[in-house]
Amino acid sequence: MKKSLKTTLGIVGAVGTAVFAAENIFLTKIISEAKKDYSGELDYLFVLGGLIIGEETPSEHLMKRIEKAASYLSSHPETVAVTCGGCFRKGQKKSEALIIKEHLVSMGIEEERILLEDKSTTTNENFRFGKAIVENHSKKEFYELNVGFLSSDYHLFRAGIIAKINGLPGLRKIGAESTVKDFTRGALRELMVAPDLINNYLKK
Repeated sequence: MKKSLKTTLGIVGAVGTAVFAAENIFLTKIISEAKKDYSGELDYLFVLGGLIIGEETPSEHLMKRIEKAASYLSSHPETVAVTCGGCFRKGQKKSEALIIKEHLVSMGIEEERILLEDKSTTTNENFRFGKAIVENHSKKEFYELNVGFLSSDYHLFRAGIIAKINGLPGLRKIGAESTVKDFTRGALRELMVAPDLINNYLKK
């Protein structure tokens, strides 16, 4: 009995240690990827959506993404933006994609340079639907184009893996900087979904 309990505790301890080590590795990658800030030329840039407050007010973290996107697009006039997000939460009047577009236009980005991906409700769908939009607009295969995505800094690592799972490897990454508080909170959320994400990635 004592031996059996000791064996069980040993197994539990080993599993716990492995999980802890994996989470540490994942956190290290989140932190290192958060520093990515591609500044070269892109043909297309996915601007990933986020929380909308009330009818059409971007949350603080989404507003930072919009401001970062406006800055990049202003410096790269040939880049076409694909604003992503079709979620409609309670009281919301417009899609995330349309709200992002309207703010970018108000910041001086030409409307004709912005494509809407307003059907998605997940990051997986952001990339999957966005890929089809880019190929249809460019009349080229996706691999022929230089494409990147922009999201909050803490989200870059996980979003990059999701892009690979959906057949979009090698996307350039641009991170919108978060406050220390928001980064910590966001990184913890990312860690919570790490096991399922890694499992799906390894299956590919």
